[in-house]
Amino acid sequence: MTIFKTIFLVAVFISTSLFLSAAQAQTSGGAPTTEQIIQSLEKSGALDRAIDRGIERYRQKQLNAAKVRQEKEDAEKAALAKNARAVDIKNDFIYGKPDAIISIIEYSDFECPFCKQFGDIPMQVVDAMPNQVNLVWRNFPLPFHDPVASKEAIAAVCAAQQGGNDAFWKFARSIFESTRSNGQGMPAEKGSDAIETLAKKQGMQMEQFNTCINSEAVKKQVQADLEDGANAGINGTPGIILINHKTGRFNVLAGAVPAEVLKQEVSNLLRNKQ
Repeated sequence: MTIFKTIFLVAVFISTSLFLSAAQAQTSGGAPTTEQIIQSLEKSGALDRAIDRGIERYRQKQLNAAKVRQEKEDAEKAALAKNARAVDIKNDFIYGKPDAIISIIEYSDFECPFCKQFGDIPMQVVDAMPNQVNLVWRNFPLPFHDPVASKEAIAAVCAAQQGGNDAFWKFARSIFESTRSNGQGMPAEKGSDAIETLAKKQGMQMEQFNTCINSEAVKKQVQADLEDGANAGINGTPGIILINHKTGRFNVLAGAVPAEVLKQEVSNLLRNKQ
């Protein structure tokens, strides 16, 4: 039985009871039939009003329950987000001012189409608020995008080992611009490797780059990002955690939010002094 049918029957029962009570107080003439009662209630509008009140009460109850669930979920996410490791210029790739008040920590997968869509949005926010916020990248290659996603993550780290922080962001942007996403990787000419081709194009010293690609230490670095994200409650990409380094407050965002939403959330975290 649907909720609306239940409300209808309850309304009929209540209205019928009231109607019968009134009818019994009248003189003889016989008790009205149920059909007559319903017709009378419909004609007066009392039945519609009773049903509308019942539906509105049910709707409000559902909205309140949803609000409570959402608040509980947000609190749980914020509690988990506190497990994210501290932002460190020695261990993280940072776009923007390293000592900014707010950090946008992005757990991302080069093969995730939503991450590609999100793309430059965090950088746009950093560029618009340069003294207040920075972007911190952490690799989170999803298993169903492997082996390509992990290989690209490792390659970006290796680019940084040669060219520093700026080289990482340049390499990362090039992957997003070229990849076909969903584990398909970047297109390559027959007999060539797309990542190796990109590394050469960006001036990498190839012997050093290839040694790095096969390094267990770099693989462990990417794995450490994955584990950090999992500990912080990240289960999809892009996973976004905002942290105010002065107040210690966190906020968690789901998915590829628009620039205006991300900027507003940063502003909210800046305004919140506690």
